[in-house]
Amino acid sequence: MHLRFSYQALTAGKYEVGIAGDFTDWKILSLQDFGGLYLIDFNLKPGRYRYKFIIDGVWRTDPDNPETEADPFGGMNSIIEVGEEKVVTSWDQAILDASAQDARSFITCYRPSADLMELRFAWYPSLADDVTLIFDGDEARLYPLGRKNGLMIWHTCRKFIRPKRFHVRICYNDEVVYLGLQGFGVNVSKSIPFTVNPADYPVFQTPEWLQGGLIYQIFTDRFCNGKPSNDQDFREPYYAANVKPEPGEILGTNREYFRLITDWKDILPLRQSPWQEPGIPDWHCFYGGDIAGVIQKLDYLKDMGINIIYFNPLWEAKSNHKYDAADFAKPDPHFATEAELKELLALAHANGIRVILDVAFNHSGESFWAFQDTVEKGDKSAWWTWYDWFKWPLPNPPPEDFKPRDYYQCWWGIKDMPDLNFDLSRRHPYENYIRDINNADVNWDLVNHILDSASWWISEIGMDGFRLDVPDEVPWWFWQLFRERIKGLKPDAWLVGEIWYNAGAWISERYFDSVMNYAYFKNPVLEFFIHQIIDDNSFKLRIEEGLVSYPTHANAAMMNLLGSHDTQRIRHLAHDDFSRIRYAVFFQMTFVGVPHIYYGDEIGMDGGKDPDNRRPFDWDWQKNTQAVKLRDFYKRLILMRKNNPVLIDGEFRFVESRPGLLLYDRYYDDLCLRCAINYSQEDRVLGKTGEILFTEGDVMHGAEGMILASQAMCIIKK
Repeated sequence: MHLRFSYQALTAGKYEVGIAGDFTDWKILSLQDFGGLYLIDFNLKPGRYRYKFIIDGVWRTDPDNPETEADPFGGMNSIIEVGEEKVVTSWDQAILDASAQDARSFITCYRPSADLMELRFAWYPSLADDVTLIFDGDEARLYPLGRKNGLMIWHTCRKFIRPKRFHVRICYNDEVVYLGLQGFGVNVSKSIPFTVNPADYPVFQTPEWLQGGLIYQIFTDRFCNGKPSNDQDFREPYYAANVKPEPGEILGTNREYFRLITDWKDILPLRQSPWQEPGIPDWHCFYGGDIAGVIQKLDYLKDMGINIIYFNPLWEAKSNHKYDAADFAKPDPHFATEAELKELLALAHANGIRVILDVAFNHSGESFWAFQDTVEKGDKSAWWTWYDWFKWPLPNPPPEDFKPRDYYQCWWGIKDMPDLNFDLSRRHPYENYIRDINNADVNWDLVNHILDSASWWISEIGMDGFRLDVPDEVPWWFWQLFRERIKGLKPDAWLVGEIWYNAGAWISERYFDSVMNYAYFKNPVLEFFIHQIIDDNSFKLRIEEGLVSYPTHANAAMMNLLGSHDTQRIRHLAHDDFSRIRYAVFFQMTFVGVPHIYYGDEIGMDGGKDPDNRRPFDWDWQKNTQAVKLRDFYKRLILMRKNNPVLIDGEFRFVESRPGLLLYDRYYDDLCLRCAINYSQEDRVLGKTGEILFTEGDVMHGAEGMILASQAMCIIKK
């Protein structure tokens, strides 16, 4: 079986990634880097295999694979089971195979609201012309949703609050069979029906305001400097050791120098620090962007059609990115005062714009008040148990070969981000695997402080939800407490997790409404349109796997991104090929879920690995013809999406087509919009003429129907 192993870097840095396992005789093989996505392919025979990734020399399990077992050295191996590939194409064989299984295994149910149920039926691809649920005196047609594990998933949503009985009717060629609780039959009256009782399923509801949502992510220090008087002056105590290097001095690994760059257009330091070896950028420079600048540019966002702003952290912190909190419940003074933050929220809400905030609760910053107290007092500190200390005191100053993990647990070994200790009975990362709070010795002082801090952003500042940073590195039970607290304060708050792989275990009434859709949107879209390393069939399978991995209403709430502060810019990955960028954006704006725009992508800003992907916004974009054209393309698609609810609420299905032409429909009831992307170098015939609602490139009318010119896109009302 052909298998592709992938590793997604958590930040846009530089990594060396390898893999070793039973299938390599434990020799390390390198993965190929596609802009922070590392890939390698193998053809494996059926069997059970152990393996690990090697990241910059450190052996790690596969973060995308929950299956593990202990290795002989006190660590863990990832495990993959490769089975025989079985393709069922015969109707008789399908019935025979299905009859050997529990009939209930073909049925899945979700409850998106108190009076609505989603019912799904799994069946073999291409062996059904029509699938219908037969209720008592009622019928409901099922629509194809997508494929996974060799099966097609069909589904429908129905309103009911009391138990309902039903059969599944499958029509194929001239055959009709009914599936009931005891299996298949040709006579529905002699079959025991399934029963679905809504009371057996917890309500899992996502915020209604996400329908029609359009997200714009702002990295505040780099968006707009609206108030130079609050620029960084480095007077806070945590900058006390901030001394400018001498001319020609090369800083060591553990020496940081923070500075303000007054020239907004000076981006050279983001690729090369003047005080580091060649190839090392300046991670510690500031440009002065602030909330006042965002307020000044709200009209720019409104003109784009933006109605959700997603901010990277806004709390006080030492860094420009603010993931190293100095205080969980205090705005950074160089971003805004509390009053200015409230002013932004009031203005945004008055203009129909929701605001969500990035928060990181896996760790604090080293400048965090509680951590500083432990540094000073050791185990005499009231907050000593908030961190996993191994050795104390810290060397002052730290030597050149200082390794912070020898002293305390910290995120990826970065000294600025000491990990928080949620479970007094376990060290990090073992505490993260506990789901039941009754199996944990909860560090309630820490947990309550975090819950109170998050509540402050909702209740006092007015935030509409949170993007949750590295949530899989925090205990599961904590997120249950977090959801209960936040939804209790604001029932329609949006909780979206940063999960880079299949997040089926996380998306539920217990944890998150949705996730950043790296696994089933960003990665396949970039691999197909931008990197061009998978074919259209592989692309379709990955997209459909995502659609069937989560409840349909959760898919509608997915944050569908093409880039972020953690990844290289889409322009950089496309090597300035704007046609490929437009394909990806067109698919993004016509697909299921909530489109996400990383600030500046709409004007074609460039940027490689972190921190080059965090350049100051180019407010002279109107002088750049390519930027104006790309932004206009975004605006037209956003307007098209808002004016056609079927692009937001409709079903999705791929349509068979010739090579080089991607066709898919967005539809419900009798309304259908056909979307077409001709990514080939040749003209393609679309077929029956329809009303053209959107076009990028040439569409002509020929004898056989509509012709889409090469490298063009369109939306047709059928």
